[in-house]
Amino acid sequence: MLTRRCCIAGCGLLLFGGIGARAADARHNPSYGCSLTASEASNILGDKQDGGNVREMPSIPKSGDKDFDRALAETLVRISDCLNVTPSFAYFDDHDSPNAFALREKRVAGTDGTVLFGQRLLKQLMADPEAGDAAVAGICAHEFGHVLQWKVGVDEILLDGQPTVKRVELHADFLAGYFAGVRKLQQSSFNAAVIALTQFNAGDNMLKHPKHHGTPKERGDAIVKGYQTGHDDRKSLLDALNIGEKYVKANF
Repeated sequence: MLTRRCCIAGCGLLLFGGIGARAADARHNPSYGCSLTASEASNILGDKQDGGNVREMPSIPKSGDKDFDRALAETLVRISDCLNVTPSFAYFDDHDSPNAFALREKRVAGTDGTVLFGQRLLKQLMADPEAGDAAVAGICAHEFGHVLQWKVGVDEILLDGQPTVKRVELHADFLAGYFAGVRKLQQSSFNAAVIALTQFNAGDNMLKHPKHHGTPKERGDAIVKGYQTGHDDRKSLLDALNIGEKYVKANF
């Protein structure tokens, strides 16, 4: 049986069964959105057609820091346990712009989807030795949140009749905040405030663009609401999903 620990933390990180992700041409526009279409995923992952069979480009290194990879793997297991999803995870070459993505495609059998984290984004976040770990955890939780949305079908509800993906993205922020709250209960020293600041800084003001994620304040507020739901109110994941859905529908 494929367990969360063996899927995510068995050998540090699961890189598609030993295959990592490389950059390719005609990629996803990095300025908007963090969910990939199937064609965009193939472009970023470097898939090539070989006699009708799909093959992948050679893998790239992990983070280059074995201790960090080990610690991140443990964090991913905690996010997986908290949000009840088991995506595979890999780094990719985000040479054009720092970013992280989630995709529905199950690159590894038995998983719920895939999360990709840019090496350039990782380097930027880890430049702050006191806040980098928590910032990375928050972004991973946001992407795992998208996988959970797809798993339970709430993404379709939130997108119905909407001109942008804002509600879906703020709901994923809410779930990242929920993880931060739960984690803070487990470890009082966890720097949960960094997650709110990271998502605040990732906000945008492209209000009419289809991939608008939410303004800085809206993203920070969604994290805080999720945090309160997990930490102060100590709600279950099922309750948190419903609270988050009602929150974004009522406010955005």
